[in-house]
Amino acid sequence: MRVLLDTNVLLRALAGDPAVDSMRDILLAEETEVYVSVVSWWDIAARIEAGKLEADLKELREAVEESGFIELPLRGEHVSALSALGGSGLKAASFDLMITAQAEAEPLRLVSSDTRLMGRSALFLRA
Repeated sequence: MRVLLDTNVLLRALAGDPAVDSMRDILLAEETEVYVSVVSWWDIAARIEAGKLEADLKELREAVEESGFIELPLRGEHVSALSALGGSGLKAASFDLMITAQAEAEPLRLVSSDTRLMGRSALFLRA
């Protein structure tokens, strides 16, 4: 299985949040490839700059690299998929929409705790 973590699930996983325990078997399975979007790094940097998150972006990226998660770059087909979802990419929620578009375009199963992002292939993480 190939999965893409949304930003909130990524932050919860890195923090050891017990809510992620329900997904732990899936995420740690040998056959599972776990992706983290470069869009999440952009989202986290924006949260840090806005004072909504206290974290060190470099340390978070190093933790993801050590975990074996795979960084997913932003490509043109992802932007095309965003247009198909009706997102302009310029609104505050555009980080979530872009990650959703990436999951659709790849295809990857999106792991999210946000029920608004639940597409046909998403996995829901209960808060």
